[in-house]
Amino acid sequence: MKLAAMMATLSVALLIPFSAYAFECPKHFKAAQQAIDKVTQDMKGMEMMPKEQVALAHALLDDAKTWLKSAKHNHEKPQGLYDHARAIAKADAARGSALAADLLHFRYMQMMKK
Repeated sequence: MKLAAMMATLSVALLIPFSAYAFECPKHFKAAQQAIDKVTQDMKGMEMMPKEQVALAHALLDDAKTWLKSAKHNHEKPQGLYDHARAIAKADAARGSALAADLLHFRYMQMMKK
């Protein structure tokens, strides 16, 4: 009886840190979505930018949206801990692509002010 109780306690203690990955994902999704929303809003005023620059910014934004969609898929249909770790990595990549698009837009706007 004591052995069974110890085994149950040990298994719960070992599973708690691993299940934390699942609870980390939404925080990363939210940060990525906020970055995507900010860039989407900022890009409404890009009429002055050359078409090549706009296309590059849109490509980065499309990458961000694709990464985020893929991250959510990994989170919603996990096969194990690896999928939650991948979901976090993909959400962070989505945020990075959105920030790169924002930086591209920001740098161009700075360059135009000079």
